[in-house]
Order: sequence, then structure tokens, then C-alpha cells
Amino acid sequence: MQTKNLSTTKIFIQDVTLLDCAILYPSLGPKGRSWYVDVIWEGNKDQNGVLFDFSLAKKSAKSTIDHEFDHKLLVKPSSIRFQSNSQIIIIGNCKENDNNSIFAINTYNNSVKKVSRETLIALDNNDVTLLEKEIAQSILRNSPENVISVTVTLREHENHSKSNYFSYTHSLCHHYGNCQRFHGHSNILEVFKNGKLDLEKSANAAKKLNNSYIISRNYVIFEWNTKLINELIEHCPEIEEAKASLIAAQYKGTQGEVAVIMPKENVFTLEQESTVENLAEFVRKLFSLNETDLEIRAYEGLSKGSICN
Repeated sequence: MQTKNLSTTKIFIQDVTLLDCAILYPSLGPKGRSWYVDVIWEGNKDQNGVLFDFSLAKKSAKSTIDHEFDHKLLVKPSSIRFQSNSQIIIIGNCKENDNNSIFAINTYNNSVKKVSRETLIALDNNDVTLLEKEIAQSILRNSPENVISVTVTLREHENHSKSNYFSYTHSLCHHYGNCQRFHGHSNILEVFKNGKLDLEKSANAAKKLNNSYIISRNYVIFEWNTKLINELIEHCPEIEEAKASLIAAQYKGTQGEVAVIMPKENVFTLEQESTVENLAEFVRKLFSLNETDLEIRAYEGLSKGSICN
């Protein structure tokens, strides 16, 4: 005689995917963040004793995160000044180091993710639990009916408290995928000397790039008379008053056209595109070419990057 098991069961998958995004913090402005994503599903087993096939569960969760959160700018609803079927204008008046600063972006809809005001406030206090819950709810909506709850854990790099850990935002307009969006990463930067990690050199290089919007000089515009820039000024007249301290950038990719206005001090320009390969080469040039025993490992997020000797 078979007895019916009324209790639920759970399955878990670690490192379902990596989440790289930018967050418009209320007090800090836009910053890049990167996390490993772990997921737990809870529910009732089917007639074959399976809750959710592992391969299907991972595929579903990764697809949800990629579609809704990854390589996007996360904002609270009140930051949205205008939205149409294809366009969205975000304005952030952020207070950093007792100074008010303006961040404005005119971009396409699917490059932005709206999260709750409470989630943004929690993130501003370095608390990811509400964002984890929002991601979990999205994954649950795309799970089979026998799955009754989902738990998400966002994990930072194990060295996230080290001095060579930094964050940045960037855009790659020529990228064929979602890297052309305004997004960000947080990661370590390693400088090896004679095969050994030189933490001081690593930390100095990371500090130079930390909390910057890193772009090609070709993105910067000096005549603020484009349609996208004028729309930003229309929705945020304060831009005109603060213009001397701001920089404007605009680019066009296959997904759409983007204009960004932010403080000059938060923008770092390169001669080339801000790919991780070019960042690694840039960091190498910070040190004397006579130091032939140096190796640079620049990460883009948590598990990939570029090496420059």
C-alpha cells in the first residue's frame, strides 16, 4: 500500500548564472554590480518523483534573469520622467559626499528594469534581500505549477572587501548583444609582478577606475543640441544650470540610441571602446614599460576577463 507524501521538497542549483547590472542608487548615483546567482525551488514532486528537471530549471531561471534583470539599469519608479512604447527617460538627483549631482539617461525601454522604491532604499544600505525576492518572484512566474516558492541568493565575489575590488559602468555601442546598453560590473583587478599578486599596484589601478562610467572618447558630445539631449533637458531643467560640471555622451547601437548626462568627475574616457581587453591594456600602461615582469588580469564581472603582459 502506498502512502501519500504531503510534504514539499526542494531542489537547488548554485551558480545558475551571473548577474551584471547598473543600479541607480538614491545616494550614490549609478554603480555597477555583479553577483553569482543561487536558486532554490520548493514544491510538490510529480508522479516520477521529480520537482523540476535540473536542466529545465536552470534554463528557465537563467532566461528569466537575462531577460528581466541582466545588463540593465535598475531604477525606482519615481526616477522615470517619461516613458513611451519604445523610449524611457530616467532622472536621478543623487546626493554624494554632501554634493547634489545629476544623472540623466534617455534610452530604450528594455534596457531599464523598474524595481520597488523599498528595494532601491535597501540596496542603498547594502541590503540585497528585497532584490533577491523580486528576482525570485519573476523566476516563480515562469516555473511549473507544482513549484510553490523560489528563493534566490545573490553572492558577491569572495574578495569583494579587498582594496583591488571596484565597480564601474560602461556601454559598448558596437557590441552585438546587451553590452551596448548602459550597464555595469563589480570585480577585482589583479597586477602580478614576477608571478605574485602585487596588491598595492592592483589597488592603485582599481582606485583609478572605481565608480566611473568608462566610455570611448567618441561618445562624448560637445554641442548639446541633439534630440535626445534636448529631451533630457526638457524633463530636467536643472541640467542647464549645472552644465559646466556635467558631461554628455551619446551613441547608437543595433538596439537603439542612448544619451547620458552625468558629472564630469564620474566619467573616465578611453581612446578606444571600454572592452575588458582595452581596459587591461590601459592598466598595463599605468606602469613603466621597463617593468617587463608585470601581468594584468582585468575582470569583467566575476568569472571572465582579459590578460595583458
